[in-house]
Amino acid sequence: MKTRCRISYRMGILILVLLCALPAAATSTDLLLLLPGFPGTSAQAQPFVDKMLRFLEVQLNLQKESMRGVFITDGSQATIRLEQMKPGIALLGPSIYAQHAKEMRMTVIARVEANGRGEQKYHVIVPKDGPDNIHELSGIVSGSVVHDEKFVCNVLLNKKVSVQKLTMQNNPRPLRALRSLSEGKVSAVIVDEETLKYMSELEFSPRLKKIYTTDPVPAPAVVVLNDGRKFAQKLKKSLVGLCQTTEGKALCQSLTISSISPANDADYKALLKKYRR
Repeated sequence: MKTRCRISYRMGILILVLLCALPAAATSTDLLLLLPGFPGTSAQAQPFVDKMLRFLEVQLNLQKESMRGVFITDGSQATIRLEQMKPGIALLGPSIYAQHAKEMRMTVIARVEANGRGEQKYHVIVPKDGPDNIHELSGIVSGSVVHDEKFVCNVLLNKKVSVQKLTMQNNPRPLRALRSLSEGKVSAVIVDEETLKYMSELEFSPRLKKIYTTDPVPAPAVVVLNDGRKFAQKLKKSLVGLCQTTEGKALCQSLTISSISPANDADYKALLKKYRR
């Protein structure tokens, strides 16, 4: 019996020594880009997302190709993607951030300017013979940021229209939403400034008109959550100014990012206050 005990004890010591001698497994985290209204598809953006992942792995001292990432423009997928993927880093449009910031304990570390804008205004477009002001709006409202009625009514429309008068129809493709409007399938479409800029080039634009412009909404936020919190300081240092570097300039342009600047939760406080009222 004593011999067996000695063997078991020695075996336990040996296993412990071997385990301690093994290199520590590299931890990782995942990147989720949820940007309603941004151009492109997940497949088109994936090569550029992969380049961003390889850059972040180096900056965070992670094993090569240990990070995963995906680019999504459909805001209606936000909840399921955030819950299933549990990303550590996320780049979120303001409509997504406002909806999930509190429940998922997100911490803002930077903000991303797209098309040279540090904030964004949205515009309500209706048929030429539709209502002349926002207070008369009713019916089906469509658009790339129309995936959360609270964001639409409280933030974009500033509570000027009752939610009971509207039916929300998410459409991640702004031009397709405008075509539906011209065909009488929806009552109004909410578009961003880039879409409004090019709307005049559409053959059916004479049949449409703008009746309302929102207050400015902050630029997309870079946040850490879940296991990404431990990388907050390294990430902030790595990302801020990335678009001005030789290595990062092309990468930012490929994702239609103009610049990445420092930010914190306080920069989005007014947005959350509007959203939660």
